[in-house]
Amino acid sequence: MPEPTTAAQLKDEGNELFKKQDYVGAIIRYTEEYNMNAVLYANRAACNHALNKYLDAVDDAHRATEIDPGYAKGWSRLASALADWGKSAYAWQKALDALPKTNLSPAERQQKEQYTACLKAANARLNQPPIVPLSLNEKLGKFPWQVATEMLPELRRAGHAKVSSSAWVIALAYEEFNNGVEMMKGLTKTPHPETPGAFVYHGNLDGLTSLSNGFMRDERVFHINQPNWIDMYNQQVYFEATTSKAWSSEGFETIKELAQKRLKENGWDDVRPALAVTVRAWIMKAALEGGLREQPQAGVEYYRQALDLVEWGRTIWKDVPKSSRGAIFEHSFLIGIRSLYLKMFMHAYTTDPGLNSKFPLEQLKEEAEDLLKETDIALRTRDNEPVDPGFISSFIAYPAGLAHAMLGFYHVQSARYASDPIERMFSFVKAAGEYSSASNKYPEDDELRAWYLNCTMDCVRNAGAPIDNFLMVAFGLRGAMSKMLKIWTVSELALGGRDEKIQANLDRADELMRRVTDKTLTA
Repeated sequence: MPEPTTAAQLKDEGNELFKKQDYVGAIIRYTEEYNMNAVLYANRAACNHALNKYLDAVDDAHRATEIDPGYAKGWSRLASALADWGKSAYAWQKALDALPKTNLSPAERQQKEQYTACLKAANARLNQPPIVPLSLNEKLGKFPWQVATEMLPELRRAGHAKVSSSAWVIALAYEEFNNGVEMMKGLTKTPHPETPGAFVYHGNLDGLTSLSNGFMRDERVFHINQPNWIDMYNQQVYFEATTSKAWSSEGFETIKELAQKRLKENGWDDVRPALAVTVRAWIMKAALEGGLREQPQAGVEYYRQALDLVEWGRTIWKDVPKSSRGAIFEHSFLIGIRSLYLKMFMHAYTTDPGLNSKFPLEQLKEEAEDLLKETDIALRTRDNEPVDPGFISSFIAYPAGLAHAMLGFYHVQSARYASDPIERMFSFVKAAGEYSSASNKYPEDDELRAWYLNCTMDCVRNAGAPIDNFLMVAFGLRGAMSKMLKIWTVSELALGGRDEKIQANLDRADELMRRVTDKTLTA
């Protein structure tokens, strides 16, 4: 009979697998020890971090520090995985404090240098002003949701003739998002009458629901209109999370166990709000990390966790009615998260591009194809439940458009890395087809219809297609640009040079048309 494997042996075997970048194999070895110690948890945290599973890394690192608060590597693993720079700086300081004060070994001196540098970097990021998406500035003009809201009375009078307009999407997204902001503003915090230093919160528990619903309808609605917005948001999350006893730092695997345990003990009325707040907080956290803090890798992980939890819940509770399990397990909600995840994944790829990216192009392609399948299923299996005019666009048409656009992006990147000119040409042709399909999913007055037509023109030109093809797309783009400006004069895309890039392609088309007319060029 073979002798049982010790924790030290499992650590050594796991470490060898880690060195070979077999992180999944290493996790399996570290987990084989029934009574895991701080070292094994810290090592497993390093594996999860390498796999971009930041929440699971935080979960494991927390356990390491709980078992052994004096284990420096446990704190360093936690600091590396945390998305909150303040908490990360605190953990780096704890890692430094856990090191010996004198007679450091060479390895400990190296750790001290690393931890000191990371603490300095975390504090620097903590003190940086946040990048604020569309912070309201009256000089810019009216924002899309303002214009769209003014258009709604006319659109309602027009009935079905005006159902296809981006005004419905952005105006209704704004309505929900703004409701959430108003709930944040209404939250009050008063000293606890019996516990010194503690506070009592009074407010609306639907703030996260409204914010995340509005954001999923159209993420372009996200904007900050006052200096203390982030502080108000954090207090709202704290209020809802503590009231519902949501999970804040636990990873997906831990939550699966705890949620089922609570369900058996307390029923759906206890678990439903906890799951909803957990998932919705992850969605907003992903938006804040990936956008304001420019950490798309963290954004990908938070969206991935939300996606995994929703998919898991839809599977094991497939026969449970919506009234019990909640709205987060509805198909439209799943599509909303998939869309956000896919776009953030693309953003993360752009920060680490290439064939060896931690966010592989092939995975981007698979995710886009999965999203297309989901939207097709949603379109074919829709029930007769009444929805507002913007709902189908937000949760079926726009996600399908995004999926096609991401496939277009995939083919453009494939063309860049193709060594064969013929292969490169066909990649651009495929990209043009996907971007053209993407544009058709959006109403004529949405900026994305014009933008993806512009992307189509870029691909047609790079593919060396006939001039007629280029001019045909330009004709459609010219009409789309004039229509989009009614609503989308001010947007992040516009501030990023949208109109100048579109005009450059239209100018090329005009020049080509002039040369064809002058017979100095053959179409």
